[in-house]
Amino acid sequence: MMKKIVLFSFLILASVSCAESSKKAKECCNTKTSKQKDIPAEIPGTSVYQLGGEWTDQHGHQLGLESLAGKPVVMSMIFTHCEYACPMMINDLKLIENQFSQSEREHFRFVMLSFDHLRDTAQRLHDYAQTQGLGDNWILLNGSADQVKELSVVLNISFEMMENGSFSHANRKLVLDKSGTIVFAQDGLQTKSEPVVRAVRDLLE
Repeated sequence: MMKKIVLFSFLILASVSCAESSKKAKECCNTKTSKQKDIPAEIPGTSVYQLGGEWTDQHGHQLGLESLAGKPVVMSMIFTHCEYACPMMINDLKLIENQFSQSEREHFRFVMLSFDHLRDTAQRLHDYAQTQGLGDNWILLNGSADQVKELSVVLNISFEMMENGSFSHANRKLVLDKSGTIVFAQDGLQTKSEPVVRAVRDLLE
C-alpha cells in the first residue's frame, strides 16, 4: 500500500504543479496507469479517483470516488465531532458557495470526507449536513480507516487520531477538475475565498 500511496502522491503533486504553470505543461502530466481496474478509461492517472474503493454518503448510498467524475469538485476532509476547525472550514466553503448563483452551483459539487471512520456513520453525516444547512450539491463521505489514510496522503492532508477519539489535522481546500485531477489547493482557515472561486470558475467556463 505504501508504494501505491507514494506513487499517487507524486502524480497528484506533479499535476498541481503542471496546472498552475500552463495548460501545455498540464498535458505532460496526463499519463495513465494500468494498475487500477474498474476505473473509467477517461479518468487519467493523475486523478484522485484512481484510488477507487467504496465509500458511504450521508444518505447511506455506497459509491466509488470515480462516480464523482463529470463535474468539478471542491474537496476537503473534516469530522463531525470537531468543535473548532471543521465548523470554520465549512463556513469558509459556504462563503465560497455564496459567490455562485443557484444555477451555477448545479455544475460543481462540494465533497467532504471524514477522518472519523468509526463515529461518522451515514446517519451522523446526514444530521450534520442538516445542522450545517448544506444543500444537495454537498456530498459527505465515510470510508474505512485504510481508505481515509490513503486519501489523506494523496490530498496532502495530515491527521492524527488522539487518545480521546478526536483528531488533530491539517486544513486544506482542494479544487478538482471533472476527471478528479487536483488543479488548486489552499491551506488554512478563514482564508480568502476569491482564489478558490476563480479556480472553480475557470473549470466552469
